[in-house]
Amino acid sequence: MATQQKMRVKIDHDAELAYVRFTDEPVVRTVEIDEAINLDLDRFGVVIGIEFLDLDADIPFQRLVTEFHVRREHIEFLRMLRPNMTTSMKLNRGPEAAGSGARIAIPC
Repeated sequence: MATQQKMRVKIDHDAELAYVRFTDEPVVRTVEIDEAINLDLDRFGVVIGIEFLDLDADIPFQRLVTEFHVRREHIEFLRMLRPNMTTSMKLNRGPEAAGSGARIAIPC
């Protein structure tokens, strides 16, 4: 039986950053695809994580698929998550969220 991997999301409310991690594979290389988005790659060049340096950044979905071969279920997860990153950051901005990052684990 195959083990189920979980995608994880961490949002840094203070810095207004987000990181989506698809697997637990080690990061071998990071590629900047624009000024607001970095991709972490494994030893085979597969995207294992995406760092958002701006929660309002436009996600280049087509480029992620065609150039970086991001899996369809990961793209769908990003599409679902995208409108919620900024909302979550704004909703959790109160004093109780200061200095903490929100984490979400979703089975894939």
